[in-house]
Amino acid sequence: MAEQWYYADGKDPVGPFPAEHMMDMVRAGRIKPETMVWQDGMEGWEPAGDHFFRRARDTAATGADPHSGATNYAARIAQRHQQEGKLSSADPRAYADASIERERAKRGIGSDGMYAGAPARGFFEAIKVCFRKYVTFKGRASRSEYWWFVLFVTLAGFAGGFAEASMGQDGAAISAVISIATFLPSVSVTVRRLHDTNRSGWWFGLYILMSFLGGFVIAFLAISSGIRDPDAILASMGMLTMLWAIVMLVWGIMLFVFMLLRGTYGENRFG
Repeated sequence: MAEQWYYADGKDPVGPFPAEHMMDMVRAGRIKPETMVWQDGMEGWEPAGDHFFRRARDTAATGADPHSGATNYAARIAQRHQQEGKLSSADPRAYADASIERERAKRGIGSDGMYAGAPARGFFEAIKVCFRKYVTFKGRASRSEYWWFVLFVTLAGFAGGFAEASMGQDGAAISAVISIATFLPSVSVTVRRLHDTNRSGWWFGLYILMSFLGGFVIAFLAISSGIRDPDAILASMGMLTMLWAIVMLVWGIMLFVFMLLRGTYGENRFG
């Protein structure tokens, strides 16, 4: 049985492909020396440079025709596909490129290498999409969509603060309007960004609730603990507040890391 190889494209393995096909993807630049590859019988994933690039160097050293031997498989398939009207070229690299694109399309991956439901966004496109999805908590948002909108909200906040400093009470109204207008789209894009990493939006929803209700919860726990001494109640509230602050800090750092992670490669439970 011919060798059947997989290579790591993003988070998910792609394949299996025969060795000849892998060689053509090496020549097409789809597989690089650092790309991890694996086949049945190997203990773990290894760099493609330890396997296919060595073969390519050997072929070059012997002066062999690059379209002979290992590339005959892809050349024959490419020629047949050209005759059938599926490819515009009989170049084996065209077959390799078309194979990768079909695999990506099957997994819902766009031409930018990202999931089609959460594509890369430019600055103005991200703003437009986030306001269009003002209270849309379903679906996914790419890293660029999220972080461009974060930048926009930050700049808008600075503009509101400048207006408040320059115009006094009139500027305060502008700052408040900006905060109210950007609050819900900021929450919704954060939830969609979590969905893109295959995490529930409640990671952020509960964080918001704890931020608003933490003081009431701490006061309730301290008062309901049975302590009657006011000084002891204050000391208990102080300890609970410190614990709550540590939990919220760690939670916030985790959310920040989640926002930096690449989205799921292909569909996940949120789309």
